Amino acid sequence: MAKTGNRQTEQLIEKLAGLKTDFDDQLLKSKPDILDNLRQSDIHDADLLESYHDSLCFIRAYPDDPQIMKLAEMELQDFNRRVESYKTISRDRQAKRLADTGIVNTSVSHEFSCELTRSISEWYPDLVEIEWKQYEKSETDKISAILPLIVAWQENDTLDNDMEISTADWLKQARSKSDKSNLSILLKMLKSSGYPPSLQRFLFENAEIPVKWTLTDCPASRTLKRITCRRPFYQTMPIIGRTKDLRQSLQAKSGPLITLNLSEGKQYVRHIKEVLGVRCRELYPLIHAEPGEVYLYEPGRGVQIAVLGNIMDIRLPLESNFGAMLVRNGMPVGYGIGCMLFDRVEIAINIFPAYRTGESSFIIEQFFRLFHHHFGAKVLLVRSYQVGDDNEEALESGSFWFYYKLGFRPVDKKIRAMAKKEYAKIIADRSYRCPIGVLKRLSRSDIFFHIDPAKMDGFSELPLKDLGYLVTKYIAASYDGDRKLAAEKSIEKITSMLSIKGWRSWRDDEITAFKRLAPLVACIPDLKSWSAKEKADLARIIRAKGAVKEREFVLRCNKHPRFKKAIEKLAFEYNETNAN
Repeated sequence: MAKTGNRQTEQLIEKLAGLKTDFDDQLLKSKPDILDNLRQSDIHDADLLESYHDSLCFIRAYPDDPQIMKLAEMELQDFNRRVESYKTISRDRQAKRLADTGIVNTSVSHEFSCELTRSISEWYPDLVEIEWKQYEKSETDKISAILPLIVAWQENDTLDNDMEISTADWLKQARSKSDKSNLSILLKMLKSSGYPPSLQRFLFENAEIPVKWTLTDCPASRTLKRITCRRPFYQTMPIIGRTKDLRQSLQAKSGPLITLNLSEGKQYVRHIKEVLGVRCRELYPLIHAEPGEVYLYEPGRGVQIAVLGNIMDIRLPLESNFGAMLVRNGMPVGYGIGCMLFDRVEIAINIFPAYRTGESSFIIEQFFRLFHHHFGAKVLLVRSYQVGDDNEEALESGSFWFYYKLGFRPVDKKIRAMAKKEYAKIIADRSYRCPIGVLKRLSRSDIFFHIDPAKMDGFSELPLKDLGYLVTKYIAASYDGDRKLAAEKSIEKITSMLSIKGWRSWRDDEITAFKRLAPLVACIPDLKSWSAKEKADLARIIRAKGAVKEREFVLRCNKHPRFKKAIEKLAFEYNETNAN
């Protein structure tokens, strides 16, 4: 078949984009025909090429049948050739107009975190380097500022006295045979510096280093990234929308939460780092995921939700962060965070743009169900940013009304009343559209959903900042500001009260958790009067914060009502006492 012309190609791409969400039997033949025609067509325009790519990705995630899934997969596997053809035809030799799209054979540039930079540099040493052209545009050479802290002492004579050598040239000289790039030797010097990981991260990230990741034939690219899917799901019926009763949906029986072994966990940690990295996105809990705590939840319809705990180094004091990768038929379609605090989970979810016209509602609802059934969440909390507060993308997508129609309500009482009036207008007149100014005001409040409808009148969040202030005052008043001494003496007090024995033989992370929690626990005034079981259970909670799987901490906290009540009393009483 002869190659189609530019205009015909554009029309085919537009037609495919329009048909991708239609699953009528009569369309089963048209999609393969369009794909077959486009397979033989050159695409000269970057925007059209990206549109075609994203339609293929969507079809691969939401295939009508095995044939269409195979056709989409074949075209994606061959997309590197198509990008190379585009580079030649368009004379966009470096595919600059496709930069940061994450498409195979293009490139992404970003100031990645230290952890993510280390990972992609280790996995793709030949494809990652400091983007010197971009770096040299900055007014100051911040890499040269950290070099004296990580070089051998004698090397400072060169750094101090040779005014002619550039940082790039010096790093090139410092490279060993195993170093594929200047970035590689810089990361190696940081790692061997003897500094703790937190300080290494601080030094690297304050150097503001732009990193270029070339995605030549790269399996991490948006085009080629796949997650193992045991059984594909074919979309023979229309896209299902939002549930009519979220509360009933949440209470329905849930599937199992599968605990992955360490080897599988490492693979999933790599998956999420690559998925975010090629999109120039980073979420702290996901980039610092703990490979020893990875769970898999499969609610059906080709959906997989991988839940990842955090390494000890970045765990929060009382909250517990769990990151998530959202997958549909082996295609990563989004990510999320569930931050547990007793029976409250703070939710943040992002479905990638290419997949938002799919079954996003179903995936999000399954995310809620997972945390309700397997982490004990009864209150779902979504921050104002997620519904449009200083977030244009959320405003444009109508995020506020999506959650409102599920049953979420603003925490702020005035905004809740405003939303009720505005929703009445929407119900009364289907043609009514909420003005953008009103929508912006509605988005200025966090929103919540309680599994118990009787508790939807309002929500009072535990003021964590006041627990921090409480510990600050405790250390200042009792230990003259000496935080090390405060931890030591608090541990002495707690071990005596809770009858904890042999704690020095605990795992290092468990001891770290004890040291971190001790000053707060020591502030509980009536701890001595607790029952023997309550004390023993609290000791297990403290130790669980440092367990490989932090989910154990969450579940134990939710089974200890007296601990929760004590923490709430400390926080709210401090808040009331110091309100003015």
